[in-house]
Parts: sequence; C-alpha cells; structure tokens
Amino acid sequence: MNPRFCPERRTFVRSMAGYSGLAIGLGAGTSGCSTPAAAQELHGERLAAPVPYSDGVDPPAIGIPVGATDCHHHIFDPRFPRPNGRKGIWGTVDDYRLLRRRLGLSRSVIASPSSYGFDNACLVDALDQLGATSRGVAAVRLEDSDAELDRLHRHGVRGIRLYLIGETPTPPERFAAYAARIARLGWHIQAVAVSDDALVAAERAFAQLPCTLVIDHFGYVAQPEGVNRPSMTVLRRLLDTGNVYVKLSAPYITSKVGAPSYADVDPVAAALVRASPDRMLWGTDWPHPLVTEPPWPNDAAMLDRLARWAPDPQVRQRILVDNPSRLYWAT
Repeated sequence: MNPRFCPERRTFVRSMAGYSGLAIGLGAGTSGCSTPAAAQELHGERLAAPVPYSDGVDPPAIGIPVGATDCHHHIFDPRFPRPNGRKGIWGTVDDYRLLRRRLGLSRSVIASPSSYGFDNACLVDALDQLGATSRGVAAVRLEDSDAELDRLHRHGVRGIRLYLIGETPTPPERFAAYAARIARLGWHIQAVAVSDDALVAAERAFAQLPCTLVIDHFGYVAQPEGVNRPSMTVLRRLLDTGNVYVKLSAPYITSKVGAPSYADVDPVAAALVRASPDRMLWGTDWPHPLVTEPPWPNDAAMLDRLARWAPDPQVRQRILVDNPSRLYWAT
C-alpha cells in the first residue's frame, strides 16, 4: 500500500466502483453534460501525509458529485527542467493523483505555467499519464504551425493561455488573431489578467472575441474593495455575453485576510455564482506556485468553501461537472 494512504481509502474505492467507464465516456468527445449519476456523490479519502504544497490530510466535508473537475492545476516535473535554469517547486502527476483522491475529484484540467515558457513537453507528458480524465491548456505562439496545434489537440489540449501582463504579455487587441488560429479546433482562450485594471482595459477587445474566453482566478478582482471594484462590473458584463467563463480559483492571490479562509473573497465568488452559474468553473491552482512559504493552502477546505459560494448542490453540480464537460470535453 502506498504509505500516504490510510485504510479509509477502501471507502473511496468502493464509491468509485463503476465510475471508470463514465470518466472515459466524459473524456471521449461527448458533451457529457448532466451525468446519469447526478444523485451520486463521492467522498475523498483521508491521507496519511499531506500532498506536497497542500495543507492537511482530511477530505472535504461536502459530498462531491460524480465527474467533478479541478479546472486549474499545474504539473512541474523535474524530468522537464524549466528553461534558462529557472528554479521553482516541483509537483508531479503522482503527487497530483494523491490530491485528486483526497478531494474525491474525477477529472482535471492542466494549465501550462508561465515558468515553462512555450515548452509544452511537461504538459503533454502529464496529459498522457492522466489520459481521458484530463484536458490541457497550452502556451503557444501565434506562428506555431497547424500541425503543432493538431498534435496538442490529440494529446488533450483544448485551449491556450495568454497573459495581459508578464514576461510574454499579449495586447488585448491581439487576442482576436489567436482566436482565428484556434477556431477550427473549437478551442478557447484562457486569459490571465494579473491585474484587474488590465482586465478593465481589455473589456472591449474581450467582448468582441469570436471564441470562448475563460478568465483566470476571479479576474484578479482586488481586495479589500472586492465587489465594488470596476472589474466586477466588467466581469458581469462579459458574463452577460454568454461567451465567457470565470475560474473560481486561487483566492489567495487577492485575499488580504489570508489563510486559511481567504474569507474576504467570499462576496466576489458568491456574486459571480449568482450572476452566471452556468459559466463558473472551480480549480485548485495546485501546487500553488504563487504561494512561496507555509502555510500552504488547504485544498479540501477551499473545495468546502464552494458550498458557501454555491449552497445549492445542483449549482455545484453545474460548476464542478456540467460546465467543465461542455467546455473541455465536448470536442
């Protein structure tokens, strides 16, 4: 037995019985909208030791619907060194599998991190390891060939990640050119604002995009103003277009309250869920590369926080299962 697992794992394994076929079905190009097991719930397992860069060992207190998806995490594998000798944390597929088991999750979406630049080798390797229960968001250049995009698609990539600010920023007016490149594949653009002022400045360009847009990490809505920030008004308007999703992920980025609750982000999250539950996604952001020292985020507690933002289990079903199925597994 893996030393990280406790005997409680048997409960989790029994609850997973019969799920593997459903997971493959969701990942094989079907829309996978409402799972036939909507009334079923999984429960994570208590681990013997914490997963790297994730505090605690207990599973979430809430039941997790079959097909629940972590829509934002990273893989950093030492077999794939970062370019230019860059240093950083490591979090492998094996580590992440433990986190999935702890949380009771069935599927996940791997986002290519900025520290790997435009090298998607680690992403592709992780997608191959996780198989049909995983999808990916890659870093690509506008001049990358159709053959390269097709190759990434075969490995499970369904979107590209562009930064408004950072080492490789993309001006908002250039997003449309990327949208044209990925249109035939049915991919989306995942936008990293880094600053909510940058999101506000990008509103006009984003509203005119012909492709689906996913906005990371609550749109970086700054605290303590939160729901009163201009960026919240922009997020609501973009959600009203019906072409935009928002990831409820990494609350520690903007929180001033900090660990373990990040409670000041609650009003922003709840307002976004009320505004457009069919356009919300949830993610861990594991292994939390922007958190540089302990205490590490407690991923089970953050998943439980979703019950505060979306008290209705049917709404959580949409956020954790139906919305990811439509966005990541329909093509």
